[in-house]
Amino acid sequence: MLKRDKLINVLVVSVALVLVLFLGVNIYRSTGNSYKKSIAVVTTVADTVDAELFIIRNEEIVKGDKSGVVVPLAVNGERIGKNSKIAAVFSNEQAAENYASAEVLNKKLENYRKIDNQVKLANLDMKKLSDEINSDFYRILDTAYNNDFSALSEDEMAFSEKLSRKNISLGYEVDCSAQIAALESEIASLKVSDPSDVVLAEYAGYFVSRPDGYEGVLTVDSIDTLTEEQLSDAFKAEKQDVPENAMGKIITDYDWFAAAIVDDAEIAETEPGRSVRLMLGDSEKETVNAKLYSKKMLEGNKMLLVFKSSEMNDQIATIRKTRGKIVMGDYTGIKIRREAVRFNEKGEPGVFILEGNVAKFNKIEEIYSNESVVVAKDKTGSPGWLARYDVIIVSGRGLENGKII
Repeated sequence: MLKRDKLINVLVVSVALVLVLFLGVNIYRSTGNSYKKSIAVVTTVADTVDAELFIIRNEEIVKGDKSGVVVPLAVNGERIGKNSKIAAVFSNEQAAENYASAEVLNKKLENYRKIDNQVKLANLDMKKLSDEINSDFYRILDTAYNNDFSALSEDEMAFSEKLSRKNISLGYEVDCSAQIAALESEIASLKVSDPSDVVLAEYAGYFVSRPDGYEGVLTVDSIDTLTEEQLSDAFKAEKQDVPENAMGKIITDYDWFAAAIVDDAEIAETEPGRSVRLMLGDSEKETVNAKLYSKKMLEGNKMLLVFKSSEMNDQIATIRKTRGKIVMGDYTGIKIRREAVRFNEKGEPGVFILEGNVAKFNKIEEIYSNESVVVAKDKTGSPGWLARYDVIIVSGRGLENGKII
């Protein structure tokens, strides 16, 4: 009886071990052979090089009497002419506040009057206008998202003016009389007094409301003789004292420069005159067009690069040192994760896609690649080639043509 019970226990343990082994094999098969997938879509990938950029401009500090309350009359990055009013001085804060409020309201009033005086235009390019309206709308969204409200009012009015122009040309009636009357009444209630002093621009250029303390660290005159040591010192330089009577500054040239030291094989073959885009900061949307102005080879495969641009806005006018990117070009095609790329028996690159539940190898024609992604030419409609919306098998064990997934 004892032997029989022992035999039964052995059988039970054996069956349990077999069950555990069976379950383990199936779990391994289900997890070890799991497949990551992605959808083939056409997108644009930027070819970028990381860089720390130092912005160099010709700048003149504007000085004036700061014995009262100063109200800037121009915004950062605004293009102004010589003898333009750039600041007003008031004896007290209330007078300054009323004047500043009236300036904002007068700009709105001017725009509403412009809208109200518009007439239907028979030859208006509606597509171009619609594209501008969409662009303005997304600019307003980006401004709000980035909490940068310095130009929000002007962007809003530009958007409203173009939208009204489109509606009028489509036959809709646009009446701004109520808004105009309300603004005129609000401006009159402020009882604006004249400033005790008005500061005029001594130079034409772009206005910046506050010096940053790095004016003169590097100048445009030194661009052609700039050395690695000078640029390195500029990045480490401390802010200089700004004059107490500084009322802002004027960027006196429409061209400005950005200098960087990089180590990149692709740029090593790039010659001055090449058009690029500079990403100033982290936002991929905030890029400016520029050209490679000069390139100097340094020790250790490093290069001192200077870029030249004439684009200007409030961000460019106020930025000085920033980590950004040099955008060498854009490539549009089907974006593929590098780990998904494999080779057939002929050595041709491609990817495995899923057709139903069967794996199939489709070739690709690479137009750009980096460490993480490959961009393939869109050959949708060509048999045997990767097409848009194919299900790409990114990773998995034992992939081969015809395998049931």
